[in-house]
Amino acid sequence: MTQHGTLLLADISGYTSFVAATELEHSQDILSELLELIVNRLTPPLTLSKLEGDAVFAYTPDTKGTQGASLLDLIESTYVAFRNRQENMHRATSCTCNACRAIPTLDLKFFTHYGDFFVQKISGREELVGSDVNLIHRLMKNHITEATGWKAYALFTQKSLEHIGLKPQELKAHPQVENYEHLGDVNTFSLDLRSRYKEIVERRRVFLEAHDSDLVLIHDFATPPSVVWDWMTDPQKRTRWMHGRVWSAQARPNGRNGVGARNHCAHGKDVAVETILDWRPFDYFSVEQLVSGTKMLETVQLEALANNATRVHTHIQLAASLPRFIKVPLVKYIITRFVHYKNEEIFSHLARLMEEESNHGN
Repeated sequence: MTQHGTLLLADISGYTSFVAATELEHSQDILSELLELIVNRLTPPLTLSKLEGDAVFAYTPDTKGTQGASLLDLIESTYVAFRNRQENMHRATSCTCNACRAIPTLDLKFFTHYGDFFVQKISGREELVGSDVNLIHRLMKNHITEATGWKAYALFTQKSLEHIGLKPQELKAHPQVENYEHLGDVNTFSLDLRSRYKEIVERRRVFLEAHDSDLVLIHDFATPPSVVWDWMTDPQKRTRWMHGRVWSAQARPNGRNGVGARNHCAHGKDVAVETILDWRPFDYFSVEQLVSGTKMLETVQLEALANNATRVHTHIQLAASLPRFIKVPLVKYIITRFVHYKNEEIFSHLARLMEEESNHGN
């Protein structure tokens, strides 16, 4: 049966020259660790199709309910994790072999396409086939580096960007037309991941620690961080699990959720305006909440547990010069009245919705 969905390839740049010029045993250990990292970051929410030497091929059918815009967050967070691991490996080793010295020469590229495919079973193994599957593999041979000089980038076809719901001009993406035999012209839009990595690393960190908070809440969910992140940050999904609260997106810098974005929430006569101060998918986000004239700082951190489970730590602080014995009960009152964070039923409802979505996708 033909399925529709997102196809993604993550390809380690410099693989061929790295293996050819270095000691095989060490080079394979290094590449195996980096490939394992990529797989663990992408799945879930994506499903691993197979490893292709230096590349990871993953996909998600539309039935999985995978969010569009957070696919870009997934790519960027995977690249950040890749670069961090790469740099840590290079700093930590005392080995002087060619492979260990050449770790910094490796980099990572992503190719994303939206189209049709079907799963074919051959000798007990599943294989994705179809013209769009062929296309995403052909995209690995392109002229992006020649045109831009980029060694690490995320390439999106026009179909994939349309599915995500982002416009190339909002992303400031590099447009380029690639041509392939039997497939014709393909409109692509690419982002420089090295510059994005630098922006993310240098960005001001806003993180409210538990010991500085007036209220700390902890909840466990039997779903992976990427899924929990989506349900806690997407306004439409927040409306579904926060009883009686209607969330809507307002400002969206560069057309996407992130630092500087604002969300609006209405609950009867009460109104909340939320501004995102720090955004680290799928680790944590920090926001400034203005609830009926009262300003609060909130950090929500996601901790990955065993068996694809997640522990959510919520830290809230009242932005007011008041004694702590007044601030603590005041924060509890505001949160209980407006958000119902102290009501376990709301989180049980959220857990059921996430489980239903997961079961529907399976």
